[in-house]
Amino acid sequence: MSPWKFYLFLCYSVLHVTFTSSQGYLPLVTQNPEVKSSFSSSDNPYSHRLTLDPKGRFILEWLVDFPTERVFFNVTVATNGYVGFGFSKKGEMAGSDLIIGGVDKNGQPYFTDRHALGDVLPVLDQSQDWVLHEAWERGALTFLSFSRPFDTCDTREDIPITDDLLTLIWAYSERDDELEFHFQNRGAYHVYLLDPDLTPEGLNDPYRQSLDNATGSSSVFSMKQERTLPVNDTLYWCSFHKVPTTQKNHIIGFNTAFPSDRDRKMVHHLLVYRCHGDQDTPESQILEQSEANGGGECYQGTSVGPPATSLCRELIHGWGAGGRAVFFPDHVGIPMSENGTEFFMLQVHYDNPNMVSNTSVNVSVDAYYTPNVRENDAGLIMFGANVPGAANLLIPPSTLNHVIFGQCAPSCTNYLLPKEGINVFAAALHTHTTGKEAKLHQYRDGREHPWILSDDNYNFDFQQVRVLRVERKIYPGDQMVMRCVYDTTLRNGSVVTGGFSTRHEMCLGLVYYYRRIPGVISCLSEIRRDSYMDLIGITNTTFDAEKRDEVITEPSQRAGLTVTEHATNNIEWHLGLREEIQRQQKYQVHTSICPNTLAIRAAQSAGNGSSSNSNDTAEAATSNVEDGSRTRRGNSEEGRFRNNAVERPLRRYTGDRVVIVGQPPIGPNAIVISVNERGVERKLYENEVVFPREIPPYTRPPQCRLDFGLPRPPFGFF
Repeated sequence: MSPWKFYLFLCYSVLHVTFTSSQGYLPLVTQNPEVKSSFSSSDNPYSHRLTLDPKGRFILEWLVDFPTERVFFNVTVATNGYVGFGFSKKGEMAGSDLIIGGVDKNGQPYFTDRHALGDVLPVLDQSQDWVLHEAWERGALTFLSFSRPFDTCDTREDIPITDDLLTLIWAYSERDDELEFHFQNRGAYHVYLLDPDLTPEGLNDPYRQSLDNATGSSSVFSMKQERTLPVNDTLYWCSFHKVPTTQKNHIIGFNTAFPSDRDRKMVHHLLVYRCHGDQDTPESQILEQSEANGGGECYQGTSVGPPATSLCRELIHGWGAGGRAVFFPDHVGIPMSENGTEFFMLQVHYDNPNMVSNTSVNVSVDAYYTPNVRENDAGLIMFGANVPGAANLLIPPSTLNHVIFGQCAPSCTNYLLPKEGINVFAAALHTHTTGKEAKLHQYRDGREHPWILSDDNYNFDFQQVRVLRVERKIYPGDQMVMRCVYDTTLRNGSVVTGGFSTRHEMCLGLVYYYRRIPGVISCLSEIRRDSYMDLIGITNTTFDAEKRDEVITEPSQRAGLTVTEHATNNIEWHLGLREEIQRQQKYQVHTSICPNTLAIRAAQSAGNGSSSNSNDTAEAATSNVEDGSRTRRGNSEEGRFRNNAVERPLRRYTGDRVVIVGQPPIGPNAIVISVNERGVERKLYENEVVFPREIPPYTRPPQCRLDFGLPRPPFGFF
């Protein structure tokens, strides 16, 4: 630490403690009554401290007080001028909600509630809803303590504090008399203000990161990748990493580290998978060899990848652009080395939109683990729209508020989950750059339950794994719906389809839960109907490894074109077609894909499958089955494995068996109902699902209150 930073810290500590002690206030530690005892610790998970600028001159603390529905803030700034602080939805001045305060030359505090109309001096609010509790100036420091209700009921000039993403904005000046005079002393910071944070102090601080002694008795297992990127905009690379333990440990948190901002900007997302291969078996030898070879290019759900890829299906962690460290509640941990020697696979999506050649990128995923095994083993399951699934996830050109759904059928949750259900303690949402809203819905017994996770202000540049304030249950028979909203008006008239590139789109939700169900990986859905495919003139598609994209195989006159190329250049997007595409994407029958990889491996070992490529077996699902007198077409899973000379029969998963089917069976988990598709009644077979539009939607309870009263001064609560 530099002498200047040490001086600032010392001054802040002495003055703050001296001042609060002289006032006789006790620390205010407010616990959310809804929070389980898993959050009980010496630190309040709703109390936060950050250094917001690289010179250590702006320190922010905030505490969420749920009983009074207020957030209390302390700012300590190395200045004798004014301090500006507030938040914005997009990180811009226009539309921001903020305060300007300080202590003038006469020692008198000033403090005003304002809103910004643009990059000009913010104007005073008619209603002054931010409350100043204390302001002082000591030497080179200015300290302000203030608070604001979650919702001020002022819809014109204030931004409500909800579970949605906000961007903190801050500024300061050396002068009190010119409010616009702050040079470059300003910045922004993405945050979910109401979320708990179990991360050790300093690990998520952008300018005060300290890994030493941050995690107590835990150790760190670092999975590193260094790649020189080819001249392509997209590269997925899988590397294999032998864990450092042979006895069971628990992973209690993850952090993704980069040596520079340049490296960070060129990594779009990454996933960590558990590999299954017992010691001294052919599978373990494959994993050993893949680790020694440095891995290879890989795309899950396709045949592209090193041989060991098919052994690594169980997802244990995901990171998206801008994500920070995440640590789990103290009653859960992700098991490691449960059965001795174990391997993890790290899949990294590198993003090179400018096609820069010979660019080296470094990334490290740090898993914090402890031999002190916790009460519950945690797992991870992915919900949403199937990937690549290009024809299923298709957004017309220049479209605002287009909605895509990914559905997990009740029969799938019946198949995957134990009768006691699972407990969700954390979750993350994932779309690409045109995503603007994302929600994970839950339906049970004819009604919609509160969302598992929601963000109506989704930002691709900040995808955080979020620990839930209240754990949620998912039971067998629940219908899970991932809903994503997109804006493609800035894509220069191009159709946006689902796929692996950042220029493509996804709609996914990652759910961390306990107790872990080995082999459960995902529950994703696709539309596989002639009527839908006919709208865009496509009969069938397959994944092309060279293009890293879905290409058309039928009709022959369009063969070789990507779905994006065809839909952008050969389709006339009139209003009627846009509306029909959206209607079918909302209300057409979806086929849910919900494999249990361990059941599949067991079935293969028992000889219940003829495929020699286990890559496709883990991904296959209901498709190409007879429905009345017509054959369903579409981008079936089997059609993606273009390197196989012999067309394999479709496999369907029921119970613990893999069975070859022509028509979907009505098994013990089937839900058979009648739906009306433009006057035609039909039955839904097992793993098929429609959006429950007849169920009233869940709405967020109103937060606006007018009876706030005078808030308690929170001096010294951190």
